[in-house]
Amino acid sequence: MVEVITIEKTELIRLIDESVAGAIEKAISTARPPDIMTKAEIAKYLKKSNATINRWMRYHGLPYHGVGRPTFNRVEVDEWLAQI
Repeated sequence: MVEVITIEKTELIRLIDESVAGAIEKAISTARPPDIMTKAEIAKYLKKSNATINRWMRYHGLPYHGVGRPTFNRVEVDEWLAQI
């Protein structure tokens, strides 16, 4: 047996909007930052300025790899933060 359901166009649009918004919110909240990050990405991840990241690198031992354009291993940075 087939059941037919009728729904107003505005109600259908509202339900779709809610569903899409919920899916986007879930995807954003469960998204994990990348394992290797640039200086700009690590600054955004830590919610700090580039100047703070530079100071932490230079004077406080923030772990990074390379010179010129350093990269940061997220796990190493998280461990470093846990120690300070």
